[in-house]
Amino acid sequence: MATARRLRLRSILIAALFGPLPAIAGPLSKPAGSDQGAVVGDQAARADMLSVLGDVSALATKTRLNADYVPGILSVLNGDELVALGVRTVWEALELVPGVQIDRNRNGGLRVAIRGFQHSNGNVKLLLNSVAMNNAFAGYSNILYIPIEQVERIEVIRGPGSAVHGEFAFAGVINVLTRQNENRAYVEAGSGETYGTGAVLSAQSPDGDWRLNLNASGWSRQGTEITAGPDRLYTLGLSERSQAPGRINNAENYRLAVFALDYRQLSLLAQYSRSQGGTFFGPLDVLPESNTGADASLAEQSLVQLRHSFDPTPTLSAELKLSWSEYIGNWAVDVLPSGVAYPLGSRNVYPDGVFIEDYVRIGRQEAELDLNWHGWSGHRWQLSLSAAEARIDEAWWAFNGDAETLEPLPSVRRYSGDQNYLDEGARRSIHSIAVQDQFHLTEPLAVTAGLRYDNYSDVGENLSPRLGAVWTLSDKHLVKAQYAEAFFPPTLYQVYGNSESRVRDSFTLDPETVSTTELGYIFRHGTRVARATLYHSRVRDLIVLENNRYQNRGRVRLQGFEAEWEQRLSPAWKLTANLSYSDTLDEETGDALTGAADWLGNLSLLYRPRPDILLSGHWRAVGDRHRSADDPRRGRLPGYQDLSLTLNWFDFGTPGLTLRAGVDNLLGQQIKSPAAAYTYAEDYLRLDERTWWIQLSYQWR
Repeated sequence: MATARRLRLRSILIAALFGPLPAIAGPLSKPAGSDQGAVVGDQAARADMLSVLGDVSALATKTRLNADYVPGILSVLNGDELVALGVRTVWEALELVPGVQIDRNRNGGLRVAIRGFQHSNGNVKLLLNSVAMNNAFAGYSNILYIPIEQVERIEVIRGPGSAVHGEFAFAGVINVLTRQNENRAYVEAGSGETYGTGAVLSAQSPDGDWRLNLNASGWSRQGTEITAGPDRLYTLGLSERSQAPGRINNAENYRLAVFALDYRQLSLLAQYSRSQGGTFFGPLDVLPESNTGADASLAEQSLVQLRHSFDPTPTLSAELKLSWSEYIGNWAVDVLPSGVAYPLGSRNVYPDGVFIEDYVRIGRQEAELDLNWHGWSGHRWQLSLSAAEARIDEAWWAFNGDAETLEPLPSVRRYSGDQNYLDEGARRSIHSIAVQDQFHLTEPLAVTAGLRYDNYSDVGENLSPRLGAVWTLSDKHLVKAQYAEAFFPPTLYQVYGNSESRVRDSFTLDPETVSTTELGYIFRHGTRVARATLYHSRVRDLIVLENNRYQNRGRVRLQGFEAEWEQRLSPAWKLTANLSYSDTLDEETGDALTGAADWLGNLSLLYRPRPDILLSGHWRAVGDRHRSADDPRRGRLPGYQDLSLTLNWFDFGTPGLTLRAGVDNLLGQQIKSPAAAYTYAEDYLRLDERTWWIQLSYQWR
């Protein structure tokens, strides 16, 4: 019994370390075509950055359609407009999407909530250049740190996407598409000793047979001066041992490289990303002793994909994709300061503090075949077949204590085998089949019906249906509706990292599931577009950590509305605004979901007084966040108003050179993320001062 208890304590401690890190282009009723004149016109409109564009995406159906005409609710963020608004990274851009809320956890990891649901780190499918990047170990990815200078556009599905994208497409799907077919370079600096640089390079043969694109960037930040308030030790009566109040180490850095080579119908894609971070608020909600540098956590992802497109018959097209990917995670943290006992409340006092390091390397291979058939008049059928395997190639942990007795040791000892926090060599195979039909019941009524089946070797099987309809009432008015289901499979850590619930002869964890009904209305006329969405979701079989083990428990209801307005007010002015309301309910406790904000809003203005100057302002409003029912802090976590201003000066001294400068948090608001009850009484402070940045970029042919 004592050994099992120690294993459970070690699992909880390791778990604490894994915190995650449009001028209108043709009639709306038509799918996207390949007319070169339309492409040139669209590029010109984007260069203007004040046009109201009808964006094109293949994210929701794997067929290129006007974004307003896909089933489900899809937002498309244009990279040039994001840069003009002063957005620095992908995660900052996502806050412009209705119903999307970004927070940080105790380790500084990013948490994406869509429509108030922020249950786990992997409940959103993350794609880079339409390739899935969620790692099988814990379900998240570091692509949210990509600088916007590298981004062509971001596509966001709000709501279930498993019928097309399979696992992790639970609360939504985010696809980041990097820039191609251009040449640019930039350097930047900002508050908190922030420095960054990057380039986009491209080349192609005169006959267009081959095309090469390369994206490379990096940034580092020592961090702004943020002081943490009383930590968890205060609630345990150990304030004299606490380092709080004290400055947190919020240093971070990021590297990205993307290589893409297209030769006729053959394509090679290679992607690499690496993120590192400081200790932030500590994995046990105990402020670590004073330290600097982004060396507490590392997440590294590599991927290579080979694609071949071919047409077996005039009515049948196909694409074969072979992928290899690897994820490496490493955490090395002083989790408790000197003189504190571990476990907390025991007599095992660690005179030099408690140090934990862990390492994991996960490999994955996948083969996928996509078939598109339009031989049946009025129908477009799709069939996708895939097989994948994920495996734990290497895992170990180190601790300055005895893994059996938990007594302190004079040096750090590495553990593996039977004393490991993870089953070394564990494997998971996945076999999937998805079918979809797009057809018109009548000329103005388009229907999409789809069904996906996924079979996991260790956690069972799942069916994900979808039925959507788009009704074109006129050139100005459109209504669409969708019912869809999605699932979130237990991660490798949730299955193989808990000694009490390892898979043997039966499945101990079921996937989380969600069913969502959506109704949307779109009005588009001239330089104005308005969108309104109503949604209702039911979440079942939540995976929670309870009594020192992962298990399924509880149900959640989500409902609300989202409203958007975009308009070119005059030749020199453009306005974009959205407002969202989310009503969340934990049906087991009768309370709203912890950390959810009922109200979110955005307002952006772009003003071009002359051809070479563009000024922009953005206002972000986040409402009060809910706390848990057992939280002794009265009232909700107060919301905040974040105002930013940006100057864009094009052809600065020479053609192609652009100067940009901006100020964020102009009002000097305290921007916080919610901390759990009995941890940091004053929550996780992210920013409490104005910050500035400046950038020079150069673009050439």
